[in-house]
Amino acid sequence: MTESSESSGDDKNVNRSKAQQKKTADKYLANYRNLLGPGTSHMTDMTKRYQASYPFPKDGQVSPAELKRLVLESERIRTMVAKEADGDAKKKVALEQVVREILDEIGLDESLPTIRTLGTILNYIFGRILSGLHVNETQLKQLKSKFGKQTVLYLPSHRSYGDFILMSYVSFCYNIAIPGIAAGMDFHSMAFMGTILRKTGAFYMRRSFGNDQMYWTVFKEYMRQLIKAYDRGVEFFVEGTRSRSNKALTPKIGLLSMALEPLFMGEIPDVLVVPVSISYDRPLEELLFVYELLGVPKPKESTKGLLKAMSILKENYGSIYFEFGDPISVREYLGSDLNRIQHAVNPTHIQTLTKSELSLIQNLAFDVVHLQQQKIVLTTFHLISVYYNYKKYLGKSITLDELIDGLALLHQIFNDLGAVTTIERTGNSGTDRALIEKSVNEALTVHRNILQLTNDNVLVIAKSHHDFSQVDKRKLKGHNLSDIVMKLSVPIFTLQLYCNPCLHWLAQPGFLLLVAKELFFRVGAIARTTLRQAVAGLRCLFASEFVFHSRREEREFEQALRHLTKFGLLDDRGDVIELNRNSAGMENIYLSTVGPFVCCYLQVTFVLLDQLSSSSFKEKDYLARVQEHVELLLLRKDRNVHPYCLSLDSISLALHSLVALGAISKRKENDVTIFTVDPVRVQSLNQQLRSYCGQLPFDFLTFQGDVMVDSKL
Repeated sequence: MTESSESSGDDKNVNRSKAQQKKTADKYLANYRNLLGPGTSHMTDMTKRYQASYPFPKDGQVSPAELKRLVLESERIRTMVAKEADGDAKKKVALEQVVREILDEIGLDESLPTIRTLGTILNYIFGRILSGLHVNETQLKQLKSKFGKQTVLYLPSHRSYGDFILMSYVSFCYNIAIPGIAAGMDFHSMAFMGTILRKTGAFYMRRSFGNDQMYWTVFKEYMRQLIKAYDRGVEFFVEGTRSRSNKALTPKIGLLSMALEPLFMGEIPDVLVVPVSISYDRPLEELLFVYELLGVPKPKESTKGLLKAMSILKENYGSIYFEFGDPISVREYLGSDLNRIQHAVNPTHIQTLTKSELSLIQNLAFDVVHLQQQKIVLTTFHLISVYYNYKKYLGKSITLDELIDGLALLHQIFNDLGAVTTIERTGNSGTDRALIEKSVNEALTVHRNILQLTNDNVLVIAKSHHDFSQVDKRKLKGHNLSDIVMKLSVPIFTLQLYCNPCLHWLAQPGFLLLVAKELFFRVGAIARTTLRQAVAGLRCLFASEFVFHSRREEREFEQALRHLTKFGLLDDRGDVIELNRNSAGMENIYLSTVGPFVCCYLQVTFVLLDQLSSSSFKEKDYLARVQEHVELLLLRKDRNVHPYCLSLDSISLALHSLVALGAISKRKENDVTIFTVDPVRVQSLNQQLRSYCGQLPFDFLTFQGDVMVDSKL
């Protein structure tokens, strides 16, 4: 794809203009309908007549059993079996039986009575734990109008186990055929539940195919037949796994490549990719994610564990927001780069996608994740978390009145950036204090385990009671953290989970401000090209942390610069950018969101230089060393450290980012990955990060309350 065609195609198929986003952001929630609200019982009634709309209707519907037959009789499978059997009839029969067993493990099923029963149970659960399940009906109607001409791929964001169940529930309520849903083998092994999920459209895949060529071939052919012959569409998570940090994850293109291969091979006319954004006021796995980030392994999925989890019925999880995003015609997206002629000579089953085609698919995957994030709804508590962190990093307490003013300001910031928030506006008078206060009280009711208002209307971290005695320290993925540091970290990590979704919008302007401050401190007036190059360097370093993609680098730089100039933080004088010193400290809102990550990467470089530069190491040892180092700094009340620096997610991403930058090399030894440090490059990064941390105008250890490091330590 040429640069010009890439840009025009990208703008046309993927991105709305900023002006359009800002114009519609405030009114966007008017498109949503609450399925738990009045007047929706006819939609959520699981005994209703189910008249499903099919994304790609065929002359005759293909049953789950026929899908397996199509795979077994395909040229790809017959060729593989014949090659492996090598003329041995008995071996051929045995191999065909193995294929059938693999298909039985993989294959989806569909049972309307099972779907109705599960839906009835969900109605009960949702009525107990949710105040709302909001679906963007406007977008949904637009999507349904495009049904009928091509296979549909639903690609949801993945923040909870509930994502694919919600997809099926919403589909049933709106009379959309429930798609085939890719699920991990974790669920397959669950007694009873594994079968139920299969009967609601789940097909199972192993986390890793390893060297099992037969399994890989059978699964790939099964996906091909789903795309070619199945009329209900296919659903999977392009991020691959749930995001424990509540941030977007770098997309994985394995399943997407399999799903799009028939398009590249000329077997189908087009594929419609539908980004789906699912936003949680409070994810069900909130505390589980915090523990995992600290190194406590997740419990194995089991039916017993599921029943134990029914304790959630006593909790309030607020609202969920569900959106089917603007669909992408892959054929239009690729344009002239879709060159199917090159695959016309040889049979499709012996061909594979080219490197250039895989690169195009990777671009699409990044754009899908970007679109998912664009429509993640930021709830009031997300904004409360950002504002609380910002003020507490400066060592200031927060009254309810200050919080209301702060949320009004954050609403302006996010609205200008194009984000959708649940903060309401009334007419031309802007944000209404009474509405914000009502929203704050509702949010703090849902999240009373994290933040609370005192009798004096001061916002404080809630006292928490966590028992770590049941944690099996032998199974920890990192360092054996002390109980005191765990007690410190859990509330801060929990709060950070709600700041993280906002980073899609705040990370780019945050890094731009950080670089501008550092350059201004050293050289004064900043050349635009110098500023952009320095920001590009930070984007490369944090590419995996915030899913930055090089194709959007220039556009996002200009958008962030425009935003910061509009809010009076920078002065854009064309070739020269100046820092506005009269910004009343507003820049700290942005810096406080990226600060924990900059400090984490800084501490990673210290550990690499001081402890791991003299010999090769494994990732597990590295994770433990960094956590141990951070723990010591927290206990010493050192600077440039934050409890979130203990996050194994960020520590791991930092390692792989440094590998991508060439500061660390990796190799395989006896199937184990070994890493080696390049001290010169790591030292250079360490110096840069130290300089950036020097521009952070706050001390991360200024949180007040029992959870923070104080004289008792």
